[in-house]
Amino acid sequence: MKRFLGIILAVVLLVSALCLAAFASDAVAYVAYNKGKDANDGLSVATPKRNMGVAGANGAFDIVRDGGTIVVTEKMYFADSYTFQANAPVTITAKYGGKSYVNTSPATNPAAGSFKIAHNRVFNVASDLTFDNIILFSEGEWDTIAVKKGATLTITESVISMSKTNRQFHIKVEEGAKAIINGGIFTTVTGLGEIIIGEGATVESTSMSGAVSEVAAFISYNKGKNTNDGLSAETPKKSFGSKDGDGVTGLLAGGGTLVVSEKTLIEQNYTWNVAGGTVFTAKYNDVSYVNAELDAKGGPSSGVIKFNKGAILTIGSDLTFSDIIIHHEGNTPYTFLVTGGATLTIDESVITTSTTENFLNIYVNEGCSAIINSGTYSSIGGAGSIKVGANVKVLGEAANMEKETVKYETGVCFLDYKGGNNDADGKTAETAVKGYTTGVFKKITLGGTVVVCGSGSVIGGVNNTNTYAMPTLAMPLTFTSVYDGKDYRETATFGINKDVEFVVSSDVILDNLVVLENEGTPIIRVTNGATLTVTDTVAFKAGKEGSSHYKVIVEEGAYAILSAVAKENFTVESNGTVIDYVDGYKEVLGATVGDKKIVELTIGSPEAYINGVAQTLDAAPINRNSRTMLPVRFLANTFGIDNDGIVWDDATKTATLKNATTTIVITIGAPSMTVNGAAVALDSPAVIESSRTYLPVRAIANALGVTNDNISWNDNTKTATLIK
Repeated sequence: MKRFLGIILAVVLLVSALCLAAFASDAVAYVAYNKGKDANDGLSVATPKRNMGVAGANGAFDIVRDGGTIVVTEKMYFADSYTFQANAPVTITAKYGGKSYVNTSPATNPAAGSFKIAHNRVFNVASDLTFDNIILFSEGEWDTIAVKKGATLTITESVISMSKTNRQFHIKVEEGAKAIINGGIFTTVTGLGEIIIGEGATVESTSMSGAVSEVAAFISYNKGKNTNDGLSAETPKKSFGSKDGDGVTGLLAGGGTLVVSEKTLIEQNYTWNVAGGTVFTAKYNDVSYVNAELDAKGGPSSGVIKFNKGAILTIGSDLTFSDIIIHHEGNTPYTFLVTGGATLTIDESVITTSTTENFLNIYVNEGCSAIINSGTYSSIGGAGSIKVGANVKVLGEAANMEKETVKYETGVCFLDYKGGNNDADGKTAETAVKGYTTGVFKKITLGGTVVVCGSGSVIGGVNNTNTYAMPTLAMPLTFTSVYDGKDYRETATFGINKDVEFVVSSDVILDNLVVLENEGTPIIRVTNGATLTVTDTVAFKAGKEGSSHYKVIVEEGAYAILSAVAKENFTVESNGTVIDYVDGYKEVLGATVGDKKIVELTIGSPEAYINGVAQTLDAAPINRNSRTMLPVRFLANTFGIDNDGIVWDDATKTATLKNATTTIVITIGAPSMTVNGAAVALDSPAVIESSRTYLPVRAIANALGVTNDNISWNDNTKTATLIK
């Protein structure tokens, strides 16, 4: 939200970050993620809060929502993407009252005075915020701070940057936002907003203010060779390759221009994730390679990007398409998946073509952006920021320009290593695929079900390594040997090869499987905030003599939900969260099931689940202002207010929710509600859509007794889980 004093405060910040404190509230909140408790008052080093939380809840934010200082005495950690939006400027610091809490040891995870977010998540700055005397610790390759329109981010010269990888934080500055960066090290600073870089700051990428590196690389699928240098149209590379490999990506590791001098083919799911902004184009130095004349397959001859069936291009860093043809071939949908805080831009010069009635799907994750000014698409959607020009055509009812999640059809693929064939369609046990990269993940692109129907269906390393990293998927992936009434468990097994590490970066569920334990120590590494679930229908079977238990490594910010048998057969190492799989459904955030009520709500879905039992809503949850909104009646009924306790005043547009202990009064569009007569600020006001009153889930749940510790959000599935 734009602040009236934003311009004045931004000028003051240029003079000195200390001046900002004079205008801010005197409120002080202490935070320690490992040692704190949200039940503490948060007003001293001895009684710190654990989490940031939101207005009206138990976290630190409620103390400083009208401005002030957050003192990080140990560390501040966000397990998921978060939007910070206060009513006045706030400073986050690890130095207060003459005492510094900064401790840079160990280098892999500083002990105190650090700000961290989970792997590749986004911290959205929606109001004026200063980082001062603190460690910004980057855990993943695409940890991002996104500055929203109307906000100013200030990073003082006293800020220290540290990283678990070779990447530091990325900063994205939206148009109408401002970033003043006087200290720290950042891999990229990008965006259309105002960016001021001081002498004490280091920015590794040249991709500031929307600019890209001057490096240019040429690619031609039919005429190129990866042994070429890729620096001219006469010596183009053949394929993308990897940052350290012999394809074109290695030349553009810091961003730049990819010149498609003939055509380029996305052969399988691929992630574009480099250190700077990149332009894909077929026009360079006044030479245009675009030729829309049809080739032998009925597609454009030159200057075109094409896909193999069902491939996803995951866009993890800023990418622009300009003066190029995007061609859709065949009946299987292709997808651009924008993630990791990235911005996708398709400018007015882009042409989209297709040999069928299908066109590209574009899906924009929360915290990401898409600016689309030309072309035809089957669908455009997601929870991110989407701007669509007047000349864009979107087909079908799935298209939604208002930030709601598009419901994509998930895939099903049968897997049989010994009897399968990667050229088969994978739709039945008789036409199963053999492997993963050129089999399963060419059939399943956004999430779905892998039906393990044959023995020896194992995961092996790739490229002469002992690692297999699954692609980033927008929805969960379930491995099972029971499907459509058929049970393959008598002969089918699932496993990981000797000493191979399977990297799980999206939600994975193992259900109704026989897991074969092989020699050595196979590893499942859960990362990127993902959740690994192993249900109580999974059995374990020893393979050859000397077989070893699996090792499961759960990284910070990730989750493992494990059955009792799984815990017996796994050696678990965890910096994340490990919880029990109980009675056929998951136990969330350590809450015991017993008489608890577990509610699961998914954006765009008319089905909710209460303790695993499906309930039909009169209207699906929606996303507004990056907040989950739910029809009032369902939430009130679920948490203790019956229909007689719900009163609507149409004249004042006010809803009153009342039971024996609680009275909530909320008015459409108002910035606050009252709970038992006390005003509680809302991070998103109530709205009316399709004749339904929608309320912000977290604020109402808090008022009805659901604490923030019992509210979780899965960004991959767009599902909120609440426990009371």
